[in-house]
Amino acid sequence: MANIHFYLKSGKKNKKGQKPVIMRITHDSSRTLFFVGYSVHPKYWSQKNEKVKAPHANEEDNHYEAINKTIDAYYKRASNALAKAIGEHIPITEAYLRNNISIKEEKLNTRSFFSLFDEYIESSKPIRALWTIKGYNTVKQFLLDFEEASGRKIDINAIDTIFFDRFRTYAFSVRKVQDNYFSKIVNVLKSFLTWAYDRKYIKSTTHHKFSAPEREKEIIYLTKDELFSLLNHDFKSKKLSQARDLFCFMCFTGLRVSDLRDLKREDIKGDEILKTIVKTQEIERIPLNRFAKEILQKYTGEEHSVFPTISPQKLNDYIKECSEEIKMNEKVSVKQYVGGKVSTITKPKHQFITNHVARKTFVTLSFIFGMDTKIIKSITGHKKDSSFNKYIKIAEEHKKEALKSAWDKQTLTEKQGD
Repeated sequence: MANIHFYLKSGKKNKKGQKPVIMRITHDSSRTLFFVGYSVHPKYWSQKNEKVKAPHANEEDNHYEAINKTIDAYYKRASNALAKAIGEHIPITEAYLRNNISIKEEKLNTRSFFSLFDEYIESSKPIRALWTIKGYNTVKQFLLDFEEASGRKIDINAIDTIFFDRFRTYAFSVRKVQDNYFSKIVNVLKSFLTWAYDRKYIKSTTHHKFSAPEREKEIIYLTKDELFSLLNHDFKSKKLSQARDLFCFMCFTGLRVSDLRDLKREDIKGDEILKTIVKTQEIERIPLNRFAKEILQKYTGEEHSVFPTISPQKLNDYIKECSEEIKMNEKVSVKQYVGGKVSTITKPKHQFITNHVARKTFVTLSFIFGMDTKIIKSITGHKKDSSFNKYIKIAEEHKKEALKSAWDKQTLTEKQGD
């Protein structure tokens, strides 16, 4: 049960002997206070009626009519906000009350959360890649599922830390999503709320406090031997042979699957690819090594698109089959984080192979082969050096093992010659 009361703030008076008028809303065990915008001398305050009394005939105007009118307006807004929250199952939080009660000149946004989210998606289409827009729609569906599961309507004016706590609990306890997936969802949500704030749809910036850090993941990549075993294997199935070619081409160029699907004949200029990258919308020059060119030669009959179209999901399925056929069965352990709780999954390597592994293979092997970081970044379009630290670590470990192996062999040779 919620209660609304008006009173004069306790404590010191101002220079005129006045005290601020406060509205207090109590709900369950929480209290939210509002400064009505006026201060009143205690002798004019009616504690019983919670209003300002008129001055005596010989006293100066104390503006009681204007103050009481404002008190009535606050009471009406507070009553309506509480009724709306109860009727629509919206959590009665401080953020919700402040966004729905504060009296200001500008009109309060009354549009629904999801109508604004749809507008955000539409406004993003001209400047975002297709896969990014699909990601936004996935986040929207996740939020719809949360709203249905919680039985509480998501109100754009009530997004606060309490909302975020409930949302995070739903993600980890109900949906069991991994930390990195939740981090991506939160990044989209924060971008949407910043967009809404910039357009004055909301007044709160509490969403800046939302935090969902990513966990560093193990890098799954193909070794040089695995890559060339895959490249040279004679697959009897046409679909597996094509999937292998697409995957290996990404391993040799560093292209993402979204860029591979959009690759056109006109993008190939001599010994390089010159095209606008889907994710970054920047033009990149990607050199073609002899292995990439040999794969291209298989598909010279294609008129416009370079490769046959295979959906990312199908490509993932087929490349797992390919990897299993060449017996990529080494046991690999991967850590998974769900709400900070870690578990380890161990499976044959072929079960971890997806189209994302191709790009990781390109970067990792390029480092192992000694390619300069700046050159790799110019090809892949990465902006931050920090993104490469994990790859450099793998390359250094590989070189250490190679050096140790070389010297161990040398020692064996010398002993045999004695």
